[in-house]
Parts: sequence; structure tokens; C-alpha cells
Amino acid sequence: MPVNRRKLATLLFALLATAAVAGTAAASHEGTPGVTKKQIVIGGTFPFTGPAALYKTIPAAEAAYYAYVNSKGGVFHRKIKDITLDDQYDPSQTPAKTKQLVEQDHVFAIVGSLGTAPVLSTWDYLNKRKIPQVLVATGDAYWGQCVHKALPLCGGKKKPWTMGWQPNYPGEAKVYAKYILKKKPNAKIGVLYQNDSYGKNYLNGLRTGLGSHKNQIVDAESYNLGDSAQVIAAHEVAMRTHGADTFVIFATPQATIFALVDRTAIGWSPLTLVNNVSANRLFELAAGKNGADLNGIISSTYTASPTTQANLPGMKLAKKIIGATGNQALQQSLAEGDGNIIYGLASAWTFVDALKHAGKHPTRASLMKALRHLNESKKNKNPFIYPGMTVKTSNKRTFPMEQLKLVKWSGGAGGDWHAFGKIYTGIR
Repeated sequence: MPVNRRKLATLLFALLATAAVAGTAAASHEGTPGVTKKQIVIGGTFPFTGPAALYKTIPAAEAAYYAYVNSKGGVFHRKIKDITLDDQYDPSQTPAKTKQLVEQDHVFAIVGSLGTAPVLSTWDYLNKRKIPQVLVATGDAYWGQCVHKALPLCGGKKKPWTMGWQPNYPGEAKVYAKYILKKKPNAKIGVLYQNDSYGKNYLNGLRTGLGSHKNQIVDAESYNLGDSAQVIAAHEVAMRTHGADTFVIFATPQATIFALVDRTAIGWSPLTLVNNVSANRLFELAAGKNGADLNGIISSTYTASPTTQANLPGMKLAKKIIGATGNQALQQSLAEGDGNIIYGLASAWTFVDALKHAGKHPTRASLMKALRHLNESKKNKNPFIYPGMTVKTSNKRTFPMEQLKLVKWSGGAGGDWHAFGKIYTGIR
């Protein structure tokens, strides 16, 4: 029977069109970058080297938690693969590393990237492409204030795809302002702050918290990342010369350690407050080993302590998870009270919690929806946060953590932080 070429061509065209439609439908269902039936790929940038390398236990702890989840079957039978790249806390390196994660590694989301300036260097790129940039390890106000409003500090555009996790820095600084005004109402305040958005967010928060008393800041000295101990000491001498009897440190760990050591070396003993970012017990122990007088220093926390609260279920779980890594250095850091490990575990717990609520077929949009409607309380309690606190978000609550507890150091060079007073709420 002869073949009718015209009918055959029509039939083939119809079959190809049907296949194309079916293929498109399949792609829309399975085509979310980084998501397959067996795996979800995420990524982030961290300072594994450079002046902020003391933070590197955060991604190590996150990796440990994802391994723990994977050992139990993952999330909806998908294992989490986390690709982390070293940007040295240098915002000139972060864009290229982030583009590599997005365009070469095809990650589902950027999760946990550390540092204010590094995150700011990439949020336009990621928001424009509607790629989640979430649970960033920085507490600046941008991450919460730019969700719904195109404010000047947001670059004039909303940034709904970027989200923090920890309490925001200005809110933290306001808590310190309240403490100073109550403890030392006539304080003459000297401030050491990092000369970038990170440090200025803190400084502005302190001024706001002091209100009509902001003129009690008699000297605010800025330093640059990587400055030597001698430079930091010169700033402290200037503050003492201005009559400061209260010293507020808004710095990253290395500069904080220098400041605590130098403050003791020059014989200056003001009431001293250290921002939470640099209140890791290991950092203070390092300062103590180099001669710093630590007793009475004030800071804050929102995670549980692996030393003073070792018997909490969450701290026992932390020990189990970190122990399973076989990484003896990481285990030792946890035993000594490395709060960054607890931070990493807590942040990773929230990501997994959101991933579970993003559905069996997660999309970037469904992940963001889940993250914007967190409720980690009661039966769904994040085990690594400070007892009595809650991780929660809504359309109005854009900062997941909005609570803080003050802590004071005692016990000298080998001492520890001890919580006191009430839990402050509404930190924003």
C-alpha cells in the first residue's frame, strides 16, 4: 500500500508537537535548578581563610547537620548537598563565587552565606533572578526591612528573596543602650566599630537606643578589617583621652580579641560590651590567654550554650551530630564552647524545617513561602536556640529571631558567659 507522504508528515508533526508539550510539562515539574528525585543542591560563600576565618566552624556545623538529616533519609527522600566556597569575607570575591554556584553548580538556593558586605555584593544579582538568598549569617537590618518596601537602604528596590536568621544588629545595639542607661546613666561612651555597613548598622542602632542620651557617645572610632593590634590600641587610647568610661565593641572576632587585650595592656578598665558576633567563648578565651581582663564584660545570646547548658536535649544532640563527623578539631571546639557551631546547627535546622514545608516538589517560590511562615515552637521547636525563644516569621515579622538574652563573663581567663535578666523581645 503506497505511503501518503502528506498524511505522514501531518502525523509526524502532530506527534512532535505532543511530545514537545509533554516535555515542557515534565520540565516545569522537574526543572527547578538543583532539585532531582534524589538530591537538593544548595550553596553558600564563607570565609574559610582570611581575617574572618574564625567563622569557618559555622559551615562545618551546617554540613554536619545536613549529613545527619541525610543519614535519616533526607527530606522527602532527597539528600541535601551543600557546596561551600571560600570568599575570604571579601565582597570583591563573593560575586564570582556566587555566580559559580548559580550558573555552574545550578544550586537550588544560596543558604547561609556569611558577612554583610559579601551578601550586599550579591543580593541584586540573586533577587533579580528570583533565587533564594536565605538564612544569611549576618544580622543587618537590610534583610528584614527590604522585604516589602523599596527603601533607599535597599537600593530603591524590594529584596524579597533575601532573608536573615539571627536578631538584627541595630536591635541588638538598642538592648545594649538600655543596659547602659540603667546600669550607668551618666556613662561616657566610646565605640569601636568596623568601618563598613556592618559596623555602621550597630553604631546607628546604639544611637537610636540612646535617644536623647546619644550625646553621651564621646568618641566613635572606626577601624578597617585587618587592622593591626597597634591600630586598635591607638583607637582605645583616643577613647580614654576623650574621657570614655564605657567601651562598646562592634567588631569582628580578630579586632575584638585585639581590643580586649589592648584595653587591659593600656590599663583601661571601662564597663565593656561586646557584640554577639564576637561573643563566642573561644574568642574570649583567646583574649584571656593573651592577658585580657575579661570579668564583667557584657554581651548577648540567642542560642543555647554547649558548656553552661550542656544537659539540654539540644546540646546533647549537637554533641552527637558533631561526634558523628569524626572531626576531632570540630569536636574539641564544641567541647570548649564554640557558639558558632550551635549557630550553624540552628540555622541548618531552620533550613531543613522550611524545606519540609516547601512540599514534596519544592520550588524556589515554595521555599520562600515556607521561610516567610516559620513557626519553630512547641512541637516544632528548634532544639539549638536559647530556651524560651522562638523562630517565627510572618508578613509582619520579617526577622526570624527577635529575642535576646544578656550574658556576663565571669571566671577570668578560663571563665564563661552566664545569662542574666529577662529575655528581650521584639528585637528589630
